[in-house]
Amino acid sequence: DPLLSQQHKTQFTCYLPISLTTMRYKNVFLATLVLYLVHPILPKPNLVIFLVDDLGWGDLGYTGHPTTSSPHVDKLARNGKVFTQFYAGSPVCTPSRATLLTGRHSVRSGMYPSVQFPPSLHGLPLEEVTLAELLKEQGYRTGIVGKWHLGVGPGGQYLPTQQGFDTYLGIPYSHDMCPFVLGCYPGEACDAPSPHKDTASPCPLFQDDKIIEQPTDFTSLTEKFSEYSDQFVIDSVLTETPFFLYFSFHHVHFPQFSSSSFRNSSLRGSFGDS
Repeated sequence: DPLLSQQHKTQFTCYLPISLTTMRYKNVFLATLVLYLVHPILPKPNLVIFLVDDLGWGDLGYTGHPTTSSPHVDKLARNGKVFTQFYAGSPVCTPSRATLLTGRHSVRSGMYPSVQFPPSLHGLPLEEVTLAELLKEQGYRTGIVGKWHLGVGPGGQYLPTQQGFDTYLGIPYSHDMCPFVLGCYPGEACDAPSPHKDTASPCPLFQDDKIIEQPTDFTSLTEKFSEYSDQFVIDSVLTETPFFLYFSFHHVHFPQFSSSSFRNSSLRGSFGDS
Protein backbone atom coordinates (compact mmCIF):
# COMPACT_ATOMS: atom_id res chain seq x y z
CA ASP A 1 0.00 0.00 0.00
CA PRO A 2 1.64 3.29 -1.05
CA LEU A 3 0.01 5.03 1.91
CA LEU A 4 2.01 2.96 4.37
CA SER A 5 5.31 4.32 5.57
CA GLN A 6 8.26 2.01 6.11
CA GLN A 7 7.60 2.23 9.82
CA HIS A 8 4.06 0.97 9.40
CA LYS A 9 5.15 -1.74 7.00
CA THR A 10 7.09 -3.25 9.88
CA GLN A 11 4.02 -3.23 12.07
CA PHE A 12 1.00 -5.45 11.77
CA THR A 13 -2.72 -5.14 12.04
CA CYS A 14 -4.53 -7.71 14.15
CA TYR A 15 -8.09 -8.53 13.09
CA LEU A 16 -10.35 -10.14 15.67
CA PRO A 17 -13.69 -11.26 14.17
CA ILE A 18 -16.21 -12.02 16.92
CA SER A 19 -19.73 -13.38 16.54
CA LEU A 20 -22.12 -12.24 19.27
CA THR A 21 -23.35 -15.81 19.63
CA THR A 22 -19.87 -17.36 19.84
CA MET A 23 -17.83 -15.03 22.10
CA ARG A 24 -15.48 -14.93 24.05
CA TYR A 25 -11.90 -16.01 23.62
CA LYS A 26 -10.77 -12.46 24.26
CA ASN A 27 -8.98 -12.94 27.60
CA VAL A 28 -5.96 -14.70 26.11
CA PHE A 29 -5.93 -12.27 23.18
CA LEU A 30 -6.13 -9.18 25.39
CA ALA A 31 -3.42 -10.52 27.70
CA THR A 32 -1.16 -10.93 24.67
CA LEU A 33 -2.08 -7.43 23.47
CA VAL A 34 -1.15 -5.93 26.84
CA LEU A 35 2.32 -7.50 26.58
CA TYR A 36 2.82 -5.77 23.23
CA LEU A 37 1.57 -2.44 24.57
CA VAL A 38 3.93 -2.34 27.54
CA HIS A 39 6.95 -3.83 25.78
CA PRO A 40 9.58 -1.07 25.28
CA ILE A 41 10.85 -2.37 21.91
CA LEU A 42 8.05 -4.15 20.05
CA PRO A 43 5.96 -1.90 17.77
CA LYS A 44 2.37 -1.27 18.84
CA PRO A 45 0.00 -3.44 16.75
CA ASN A 46 -2.99 -1.91 15.03
CA LEU A 47 -6.14 -3.52 16.33
CA VAL A 48 -9.44 -4.15 14.53
CA ILE A 49 -12.34 -5.95 16.21
CA PHE A 50 -15.29 -7.06 14.09
CA LEU A 51 -18.32 -7.77 16.27
CA VAL A 52 -21.05 -9.35 14.15
CA ASP A 53 -24.51 -9.23 15.68
CA ASP A 54 -26.44 -12.55 15.67
CA LEU A 55 -23.97 -14.35 13.42
CA GLY A 56 -23.64 -17.99 14.43
CA TRP A 57 -20.66 -20.31 14.15
CA GLY A 58 -22.21 -22.16 11.22
CA ASP A 59 -23.21 -19.06 9.24
CA LEU A 60 -19.91 -18.54 7.37
CA GLY A 61 -18.31 -20.18 4.38
CA TYR A 62 -15.14 -21.32 6.14
CA THR A 63 -17.21 -23.16 8.79
CA GLY A 64 -19.05 -25.05 6.08
CA HIS A 65 -22.34 -23.27 5.39
CA PRO A 66 -23.49 -24.45 1.93
CA THR A 67 -25.10 -21.21 0.69
CA THR A 68 -23.20 -18.44 2.49
CA SER A 69 -20.62 -16.48 0.50
CA SER A 70 -18.08 -14.85 2.84
CA PRO A 71 -14.80 -14.85 0.88
CA HIS A 72 -13.07 -12.07 2.81
CA VAL A 73 -13.80 -13.53 6.22
CA ASP A 74 -12.82 -16.96 4.88
CA LYS A 75 -9.47 -15.47 3.79
CA LEU A 76 -8.88 -14.05 7.27
CA ALA A 77 -9.58 -17.49 8.70
CA ARG A 78 -7.22 -19.24 6.25
CA ASN A 79 -4.36 -16.80 6.82
CA GLY A 80 -4.84 -16.22 10.53
CA LYS A 81 -5.67 -18.02 13.72
CA VAL A 82 -9.15 -19.46 14.36
CA PHE A 83 -10.14 -20.18 17.95
CA THR A 84 -12.78 -22.86 18.51
CA GLN A 85 -13.28 -22.79 22.29
CA PHE A 86 -14.61 -19.67 23.93
CA TYR A 87 -17.10 -18.24 26.39
CA ALA A 88 -19.65 -15.46 26.04
CA GLY A 89 -20.18 -12.72 28.59
CA SER A 90 -23.89 -12.95 27.77
CA PRO A 91 -26.13 -14.20 24.93
CA VAL A 92 -27.68 -10.73 24.40
CA CYS A 93 -26.47 -7.36 23.17
CA THR A 94 -25.86 -4.90 26.01
CA PRO A 95 -24.26 -7.13 28.67
CA SER A 96 -22.04 -8.93 26.15
CA ARG A 97 -20.71 -5.61 24.81
CA ALA A 98 -20.09 -4.31 28.32
CA THR A 99 -18.06 -7.45 29.02
CA LEU A 100 -16.09 -7.14 25.78
CA LEU A 101 -15.10 -3.51 26.32
CA THR A 102 -14.42 -3.62 30.08
CA GLY A 103 -13.19 -7.20 30.62
CA ARG A 104 -15.59 -7.45 33.58
CA HIS A 105 -18.77 -9.39 34.15
CA SER A 106 -21.68 -7.19 33.11
CA VAL A 107 -23.35 -7.52 36.52
CA ARG A 108 -20.45 -5.46 37.95
CA SER A 109 -21.19 -2.52 35.66
CA GLY A 110 -24.97 -2.75 35.95
CA MET A 111 -25.35 -3.65 32.27
CA TYR A 112 -27.32 -6.75 33.21
CA PRO A 113 -29.47 -8.76 32.59
CA SER A 114 -31.42 -7.04 29.81
CA VAL A 115 -30.62 -4.63 26.98
CA GLN A 116 -30.76 -0.87 26.50
CA PHE A 117 -33.83 0.58 24.76
CA PRO A 118 -34.15 4.00 23.07
CA PRO A 119 -35.89 5.61 26.10
CA SER A 120 -33.32 4.23 28.58
CA LEU A 121 -31.75 6.98 30.71
CA HIS A 122 -28.74 5.02 31.96
CA GLY A 123 -25.74 3.43 30.27
CA LEU A 124 -22.28 2.03 30.84
CA PRO A 125 -21.04 3.92 33.93
CA LEU A 126 -18.38 6.48 33.04
CA GLU A 127 -16.13 5.20 35.83
CA GLU A 128 -15.81 1.87 34.03
CA VAL A 129 -12.47 1.62 32.20
CA THR A 130 -12.91 0.55 28.58
CA LEU A 131 -10.42 -1.01 26.18
CA ALA A 132 -10.58 2.22 24.16
CA GLU A 133 -9.52 4.27 27.19
CA LEU A 134 -6.60 1.96 27.93
CA LEU A 135 -5.41 2.15 24.32
CA LYS A 136 -5.71 5.95 24.23
CA GLU A 137 -3.32 6.07 27.19
CA GLN A 138 -0.84 4.19 24.99
CA GLY A 139 -1.10 6.72 22.15
CA TYR A 140 -3.74 4.96 20.06
CA ARG A 141 -6.37 6.60 17.87
CA THR A 142 -9.71 4.95 18.68
CA GLY A 143 -12.86 4.63 16.58
CA ILE A 144 -16.13 2.75 16.59
CA VAL A 145 -18.44 2.12 13.65
CA GLY A 146 -21.90 0.56 13.95
CA LYS A 147 -23.96 -0.55 16.91
CA TRP A 148 -23.05 0.77 20.37
CA HIS A 149 -25.91 -0.42 22.61
CA LEU A 150 -24.36 0.73 25.89
CA GLY A 151 -26.56 3.75 26.39
CA VAL A 152 -27.12 7.28 25.13
CA GLY A 153 -28.37 9.12 28.21
CA PRO A 154 -29.39 12.73 28.69
CA GLY A 155 -27.24 14.95 26.49
CA GLY A 156 -25.48 11.91 25.05
CA GLN A 157 -23.48 11.35 28.24
CA TYR A 158 -23.02 7.60 27.60
CA LEU A 159 -22.13 7.72 23.91
CA PRO A 160 -18.83 6.18 22.74
CA THR A 161 -17.06 9.56 22.62
CA GLN A 162 -17.52 9.71 26.42
CA GLN A 163 -16.08 6.20 26.82
CA GLY A 164 -12.63 6.49 25.23
CA PHE A 165 -13.45 6.60 21.52
CA ASP A 166 -12.20 9.53 19.45
CA THR A 167 -14.83 9.07 16.77
CA TYR A 168 -18.13 7.27 16.22
CA LEU A 169 -20.52 6.57 13.37
CA GLY A 170 -23.54 4.39 13.99
CA ILE A 171 -26.93 3.74 15.52
CA PRO A 172 -26.66 3.56 19.32
CA TYR A 173 -28.95 0.54 19.72
CA SER A 174 -30.43 -2.35 17.75
CA HIS A 175 -32.10 -1.21 14.55
CA ASP A 176 -35.22 -3.30 15.30
CA MET A 177 -35.91 -0.94 18.21
CA CYS A 178 -36.91 1.93 15.94
CA PRO A 179 -39.19 2.24 12.90
CA PHE A 180 -37.43 0.68 9.93
CA VAL A 181 -38.87 3.18 7.44
CA LEU A 182 -35.99 3.40 4.96
CA GLY A 183 -34.85 -0.21 4.85
CA CYS A 184 -36.29 -1.30 1.53
CA TYR A 185 -36.00 -0.35 -2.12
CA PRO A 186 -38.55 1.50 -4.29
CA GLY A 187 -41.34 -0.81 -5.37
CA GLU A 188 -40.34 -3.56 -2.95
CA ALA A 189 -41.72 -4.56 0.41
CA CYS A 190 -39.31 -4.36 3.31
CA ASP A 191 -37.83 -7.67 4.39
CA ALA A 192 -39.65 -7.27 7.69
CA PRO A 193 -41.42 -4.37 9.43
CA SER A 194 -40.09 -3.11 12.72
CA PRO A 195 -41.94 -4.53 15.74
CA HIS A 196 -41.53 -1.04 17.28
CA LYS A 197 -43.08 0.77 14.33
CA ASP A 198 -45.57 2.79 16.39
CA THR A 199 -43.67 3.05 19.67
CA ALA A 200 -40.36 4.81 18.95
CA SER A 201 -38.75 7.55 16.88
CA PRO A 202 -37.10 6.60 13.58
CA CYS A 203 -33.57 5.16 13.83
CA PRO A 204 -30.99 7.98 14.29
CA LEU A 205 -27.52 7.84 12.74
CA PHE A 206 -24.95 9.47 15.02
CA GLN A 207 -21.57 10.89 14.10
CA ASP A 208 -19.71 11.41 17.35
CA ASP A 209 -22.37 13.00 19.58
CA LYS A 210 -24.60 14.51 16.87
CA ILE A 211 -27.47 13.01 14.86
CA ILE A 212 -26.63 13.44 11.18
CA GLU A 213 -29.50 11.44 9.67
CA GLN A 214 -32.96 10.48 10.92
CA PRO A 215 -34.52 8.26 9.77
CA THR A 216 -31.43 6.30 8.81
CA ASP A 217 -31.36 5.12 5.20
CA PHE A 218 -30.40 1.45 5.51
CA THR A 219 -30.00 1.02 1.76
CA SER A 220 -26.82 3.14 1.93
CA LEU A 221 -25.71 2.47 5.51
CA THR A 222 -23.22 -0.26 4.62
CA GLU A 223 -21.34 2.09 2.27
CA LYS A 224 -21.32 4.83 4.91
CA PHE A 225 -19.81 2.46 7.47
CA SER A 226 -17.21 1.11 5.03
CA GLU A 227 -16.11 4.55 3.80
CA TYR A 228 -15.89 5.90 7.36
CA SER A 229 -13.78 2.93 8.45
CA ASP A 230 -11.49 3.23 5.43
CA GLN A 231 -10.91 6.92 6.10
CA PHE A 232 -10.22 6.25 9.78
CA VAL A 233 -7.51 3.73 8.87
CA ILE A 234 -6.01 5.96 6.15
CA ASP A 235 -5.86 9.00 8.45
CA SER A 236 -4.22 6.93 11.17
CA VAL A 237 -1.59 5.58 8.77
CA LEU A 238 -0.82 9.00 7.31
CA THR A 239 -0.24 10.41 10.79
CA GLU A 240 1.74 7.28 11.78
CA THR A 241 -0.58 6.69 14.73
CA PRO A 242 -1.44 3.17 15.94
CA PHE A 243 -5.17 2.64 15.77
CA PHE A 244 -7.99 0.65 17.35
CA LEU A 245 -11.09 0.23 15.18
CA TYR A 246 -14.14 -1.44 16.73
CA PHE A 247 -16.50 -2.30 13.85
CA SER A 248 -19.75 -3.43 15.43
CA PHE A 249 -22.02 -4.63 12.63
CA HIS A 250 -25.78 -4.16 12.75
CA HIS A 251 -25.80 -7.05 10.31
CA VAL A 252 -27.12 -9.74 10.50
CA HIS A 253 -29.52 -8.78 13.27
CA PHE A 254 -33.22 -8.84 12.38
CA PRO A 255 -34.51 -7.23 10.22
CA GLN A 256 -31.78 -7.91 7.67
CA PHE A 257 -30.71 -5.18 5.24
CA SER A 258 -28.10 -4.82 2.52
CA SER A 259 -26.73 -2.32 0.04
CA SER A 260 -27.95 -2.25 -3.55
CA SER A 261 -24.86 -4.10 -4.79
CA PHE A 262 -25.70 -7.09 -2.60
CA ARG A 263 -29.49 -6.99 -2.83
CA ASN A 264 -30.88 -10.34 -4.06
CA SER A 265 -27.34 -11.61 -4.59
CA SER A 266 -27.32 -14.59 -2.23
CA LEU A 267 -28.79 -18.06 -2.37
CA ARG A 268 -29.57 -17.58 1.30
CA GLY A 269 -32.01 -14.72 0.81
CA SER A 270 -31.99 -11.52 2.88
CA PHE A 271 -29.78 -13.09 5.57
CA GLY A 272 -27.16 -13.98 2.99
CA ASP A 273 -27.43 -10.57 1.32
CA SER A 274 -26.84 -8.93 4.68
